[in-house]
Amino acid sequence: MHLLTAFLLMVLIGYSTSEYLQTLSCSYENRNISEKRRVWCKRDVADENCCTGFSFRPGVSDLENGNIKVQDDGKSFTVTVRTLTQGDGVYWCGLMIENKIIVKLAEDYFTTGTFRIF
Repeated sequence: MHLLTAFLLMVLIGYSTSEYLQTLSCSYENRNISEKRRVWCKRDVADENCCTGFSFRPGVSDLENGNIKVQDDGKSFTVTVRTLTQGDGVYWCGLMIENKIIVKLAEDYFTTGTFRIF
């Protein structure tokens, strides 16, 4: 009887998934960055001084087909990730300066975790 009740409740409520959004705030206050490209990349496991990702111009708010959103308030930019196309790992945000050198502003561990609600 209890199993039937639980089953009926699950059918009536339905099955849904919830997004697992992760964010990283990248402060650049007191830096002259008006034209500097922003960077989002995953740290290389073999060499922690390298990363793989991409750079983008100021004002860009959508990356990787909407999987990554960027907001800039004039003192920092915040990267919000919906889906990690490169998988779990340590991700950086930063600025690209002369000679394609990346100045790291922040880093954090991101995971492809998902939550399901029954």
